[in-house]
Amino acid sequence: MRPGAKVEKTYGIGLPRDMDRLLIPDSEYPVYPLKPGQEAYADVDGYRIKETIKKITAISLQSLDAGELYWGRIPGTKYHHVAMDFMAAEYAHLGLQVRRQLVDMTPLWYPTKLTASYAAGTKTGTLQTMFPINETKATPAGGITADVVWVGVGAAPDLEGRDLKGKAVLVYSTFVPGGRSHSASDRAGIFNSDTLVTKAGAAMIINVMAVPGNAQFNPEGAPEGPDAIPTLTISQDEGFMLRDMLAAGQRVRLSVRLDIEEREGLKTENIYATLPGMSDEQIVVVTHTDGFFQGAMDNASGMATGIDIARHYAAMPREQRPRTLVFMALPDHHHGEAGRTLAIKTYDWSKVALILNAEHTSQTLLYMYNQDLVTSNAISARRWYVSGSPALQQLVRRSFQDFNVSVYRIPERNAGGSLGALTPFAPAFHIIDHVIYHTTLDVPELVPAVGLAYSERAFLKVFDEANRMTMAELKGVKLPNPLLQ
Repeated sequence: MRPGAKVEKTYGIGLPRDMDRLLIPDSEYPVYPLKPGQEAYADVDGYRIKETIKKITAISLQSLDAGELYWGRIPGTKYHHVAMDFMAAEYAHLGLQVRRQLVDMTPLWYPTKLTASYAAGTKTGTLQTMFPINETKATPAGGITADVVWVGVGAAPDLEGRDLKGKAVLVYSTFVPGGRSHSASDRAGIFNSDTLVTKAGAAMIINVMAVPGNAQFNPEGAPEGPDAIPTLTISQDEGFMLRDMLAAGQRVRLSVRLDIEEREGLKTENIYATLPGMSDEQIVVVTHTDGFFQGAMDNASGMATGIDIARHYAAMPREQRPRTLVFMALPDHHHGEAGRTLAIKTYDWSKVALILNAEHTSQTLLYMYNQDLVTSNAISARRWYVSGSPALQQLVRRSFQDFNVSVYRIPERNAGGSLGALTPFAPAFHIIDHVIYHTTLDVPELVPAVGLAYSERAFLKVFDEANRMTMAELKGVKLPNPLLQ
């Protein structure tokens, strides 16, 4: 993990600055042996999957080393093309038939320069963890310099009677439960801080992300419309440093310059890798390939899992594959889903019996403990979705339980992630961890190998049992899920 900024005062144990204390080796996670009847999945090795994740995140790190502010596997960029080449090569190496489909992208929001500094009395310094929220408005060419005000969580009572006009507004924003849907964001619908602060005439919004440490965050969901103002995030370390200066009675001034380009005419691609079976009916495995920062869990975990599922079935004689498997590597998930949209329009879905969305499959369970962020040798529970017949729904639930895949009690009403728009075409299922992502904390060290193995084994079990069911039996009659009543 690349270290972030350090401040003079330490606010508890946090990441990434205390990774040497908080990192839990993969060997220390509890391992549950295969149960009788699960021997067919003994070849699934979480450590091998994790090595593939490291190869994918290494591509992202190349963009950081090249000096990109907006780094990672950003669709339309050189480094995302490298990631797609990697996926195509891995599937081809396993003997799959690989087809590539050109995708035209809508203009890409791309920040090219960010400088941020503060002044309090005679003290000045740079703010190294400041990061623009995706799609936010740029500052004027000369930047913005403004007095800083602290408004708590940014709810209406916090803003009552406050003069925010022309100010740099610090809002404390907590995960609910994940960084993308943080409490200050209008997307979360909890405090609607972005709208309230914007209407008050502020110069800019700085969301102090409530995670002990010094990470960077790109949660998406910046204010839109003609009155939108630059909206950025900052680590808790640096945000609390500014807060404490204000609490000491100092006038704090913040200077920020953010330059943004709209890059037009970019192209990316879909990859379709086919492993023929004994029929033309298909099981489709979808993975989105773009990611912010290293994007180890989001979504190198899904990319690597897709490759390993292909490895498992490619090792079998064709006669043992009742249905054809198709692996779709789709770009542009965070930007606009142009790849998925094109796949929906051009792919023949009539023979698809079942869809798996391989997305966010394993992550370390983290806890907030007093001032500290602490790790644990447990796998985080995931949100989940399954459609289709009651028999398929019970198969998916039972497989998750049998293979130690922890999920929320109540499933999603509508599939999130990359799966949502695909559910009309066939019965579908997935799991998605959604706590630590869209952040520089999303690193291989926090993607446990054992969790990768558990997830893939559960997916394989569902496939194998589903292959004993007809398409009609998988689809069934749509009934209300009793867990949602």
